[in-house]
Amino acid sequence: MNSDSPHARSDYLGAATLVVHGREIAVQVELRGYREPIDGIYRWFGRIRPNDDLAAALGDEPRARVTIRTEHGAREGYVGDPDPWRRFRITGKSTPPFPVPTELTEVE
Repeated sequence: MNSDSPHARSDYLGAATLVVHGREIAVQVELRGYREPIDGIYRWFGRIRPNDDLAAALGDEPRARVTIRTEHGAREGYVGDPDPWRRFRITGKSTPPFPVPTELTEVE
């Protein structure tokens, strides 16, 4: 990915499956995360590309608990209402559904 790309800082960009009210929905996501220095909890967040199936499953819910699965793992999170571009925000905390560098040599 080009380092000038707005997506260059993403920790995960690609396919995922959301489980919403027991229903599996294939989505495309862009995720990032950081360790909060005050409490030490890893927080991850991102956007889900516009998806009619997801919009129908959520209806008018302003926030829904979901499970997100990627090739790296599955985690619980929350999906919020869509932005003006029909992208849904997703948030979670603790271990993310994407790999995180754990050694200094991995980030240098």
